[in-house]
Amino acid sequence: MSKTLQLNLLKRLLFKPEKRSLWQWVDDIFNRLDDDRIKEVGPNMACAEWLMKNGAQIRWKGCEEFVNHYNCLPIKSRGQQFQIEEVYAGRESSISSIGFPFFTGCKNISEVAFVGCHTINDEALSKLKILKDNLTTLKINGCMNVTDKGILTLEHLQALKYLELKNLQFLKNPETIDTIKEKLPECDVLYEPNE
Repeated sequence: MSKTLQLNLLKRLLFKPEKRSLWQWVDDIFNRLDDDRIKEVGPNMACAEWLMKNGAQIRWKGCEEFVNHYNCLPIKSRGQQFQIEEVYAGRESSISSIGFPFFTGCKNISEVAFVGCHTINDEALSKLKILKDNLTTLKINGCMNVTDKGILTLEHLQALKYLELKNLQFLKNPETIDTIKEKLPECDVLYEPNE
């Protein structure tokens, strides 16, 4: 066999190209940061649009109901500024770490829940430090791409008062919970192992 053929075969065996589905590419496009849109409508509205486009829900400050459809977002009028206070990303959501810079400038987000959201991973959790000054409640339940490494990045969230960790199948090391409790002494940590 020629050396070139051997080299090409070896490259294919050792360096398999990343195979991504069409939906992963679509998710990446829908999560891409749009600086022009942020300048046009402000950080909270741009963030709300990003979250809704990707199947998440938000609750505005001063409102009791969640908004879960892109077409239900308020039309900017008379200088009224809407502020996101709570974010819910469930099983139907496709928000990913690529879009987390949309949280920049959203100064009132105090609660975030990721419930069965399979696009949430360690990198996404590490980017939550954008919300470190105001995030007081964080719930992570059944997110299959979260590991010990991601949980340990939450130590930057010093404003957290409540952290709920449930059904995380790749959270394997019991010391991770002890470490996060030590790093966040003012936070009530509820941990329920994967069932």
